[in-house]
Amino acid sequence: MRKNKYMRRRAEIRKCLAIGLTAAMCMAMLAGCSTSQSTSSTSDTEVTSDVSTETDADKESPNGSADAENTSVKTEMTVEEMQSAIDESMSGADIDITDMFTKRDLAGTYDESEAVKITLSGKTATCNSSNVQIEDGVVTIKAAGVYVLSGTLTDGTIVVDAGDDDKVQLVLDGVSITAVDYAAIYAKNADKVFVTLAEGAENSLTVSGDYVQTDDNNVDAVIFAKCDLTLNGTGSLTVKDTTGHGIVSKDDLVVTGGTYTIYSQNHCLNGKDSVRIADGTFNLSCDEDGIHAGNDDQQDGYVYIEGGDINISVGDDAIHAEGLLIITGGDIDVSKSCEGVEGDKILVTGGDIDVISSDDGFNAAGGSSGSGDNHDGFGGGPGMGGVDMDADNDAYILITGGTININANGDGIDSNGYIGITGGSVYVLGPSDNGNGAMDYGICAAITGGEIVAVGGSGMAQGFGDESTQCSALVNFDEWVDAGETITLTDSDGKEVLSYKVDKKFNSVVISTSDMKQGDNYTLTVGDQSSTFTLDDITYSEGSGGMQRPGGNLDNGGIQRPGGNSDDGNMQRPGGNSDDGNMQRPGGNSDDGNMQRLDGDSDNGQNDSTNGSSQNKDNSSSSDSMSI
Repeated sequence: MRKNKYMRRRAEIRKCLAIGLTAAMCMAMLAGCSTSQSTSSTSDTEVTSDVSTETDADKESPNGSADAENTSVKTEMTVEEMQSAIDESMSGADIDITDMFTKRDLAGTYDESEAVKITLSGKTATCNSSNVQIEDGVVTIKAAGVYVLSGTLTDGTIVVDAGDDDKVQLVLDGVSITAVDYAAIYAKNADKVFVTLAEGAENSLTVSGDYVQTDDNNVDAVIFAKCDLTLNGTGSLTVKDTTGHGIVSKDDLVVTGGTYTIYSQNHCLNGKDSVRIADGTFNLSCDEDGIHAGNDDQQDGYVYIEGGDINISVGDDAIHAEGLLIITGGDIDVSKSCEGVEGDKILVTGGDIDVISSDDGFNAAGGSSGSGDNHDGFGGGPGMGGVDMDADNDAYILITGGTININANGDGIDSNGYIGITGGSVYVLGPSDNGNGAMDYGICAAITGGEIVAVGGSGMAQGFGDESTQCSALVNFDEWVDAGETITLTDSDGKEVLSYKVDKKFNSVVISTSDMKQGDNYTLTVGDQSSTFTLDDITYSEGSGGMQRPGGNLDNGGIQRPGGNSDDGNMQRPGGNSDDGNMQRPGGNSDDGNMQRLDGDSDNGQNDSTNGSSQNKDNSSSSDSMSI
């Protein structure tokens, strides 16, 4: 039943991608944003889905493909030209996001009658297969096949050293392994290794000391694979490490099922070529990145997330891709991060994403910026994403669907290049000072659909440009608004268009919804301050701001840093009450310091946070509701 449901969801995702990405005029439109800069071709990153090691029988047949590479930036393009540009860009894709997982990746099953059983016991193990070598606590698997492991290994490791074309499946069925100075599981040589969590099994892998290198490979993770690595099944796995990474693949890291709790010093999940997540439950905690793709010699590693319940509390980026970062679904809750979601290019077509960050919430820093690993509290300087010196034609954030909540002390949504929104719901609590902005971009931003409310300081405030086809307004208030006030947008008849309670200090609002119509009059009210305006153009802006691009005015001649204090409050969706400084979805009451969904009560799944708490949401969304 679960498998059938998942396959239906994958089919729906494919349909959504075909519809949403084909209709995503935004990137092409963004490519047409007028700018005084000279421009050049931006296709410098090639991302390839390498599944050539699987047989044709194993592969899922793709229903299409999509690419998020930019085309050359042009000026004054028509909508038709923009659409043609994005279609051309996607037709030349080297990454097929409809073909991320093989049938064997997704299955998470095995034939027990044909499996080789390995019993772990203390500092040794027993096995009757000639393909398994056991010596001094090291269990070495030498050939392709399915190997079922059970028991406890107190000071040892599992090594896969098979043939170049061999596929090896390790089934963890009640396994506990503690390695002192080496990986608990080391895939030294194989075509592909599957780590399958047996149904109902609880497994744990630990590295207790500093890593000692015994060969030419820098083995520095609890699970370390030099080849493609797939994690699947329905059981659970706890990974603990105090000096290295949690799980690393030097090729593709794929996860399609299971429950994972990972504590590590460095990255929790790290794939050199890619990290791909179809499903699973994740609790990730580390000092560096929760999910990371790419490394020093692989700058185009990509992240693809299609589903799963992902909870992240980390010291650096929650999700980081050196290349493309794609989110099409899933429930992602970032309770602590420096930067929440970071990539060269970021594409979101679905999912529920909640981010709390000490720096930028979403950050797109292209290859030419060199700022992908800078965490100074701002991308290239305070609020400098809107300065031409940081403009990067390779960088973009494109949102076509999903629901995104951001609470950032740096920029809320920051792109060194473009920002485009064609659908979905985006709610941003930006900084409570003038050193950064709720929205920050280097070239231009456009909105053609969806809904956004973004609040922060006015000193670096930026709104949407005239390339947009949906109306928007940027209003900067004379006085700072205290946390707890409600933003209310009403039309000329006094009818409420949108209401949004802000549990954070602010004096700037960017707002856009499909209910806003050109030519109509609106009043934006916050506390005892209000602004009444007419949408004569597609964009409207008023009030002083320190640095603004299209859609905003530079009225005060410079950057303001009045030293505004950031109240320890969090985020709320329209229509919800929050009396305790936390994040809340529309229509839900939060009395216990947690985050709630639409008209849902929150009673479980808490995650601690320095800025408030967030709570796991139910999985009420189904494939029937996944549309772009």
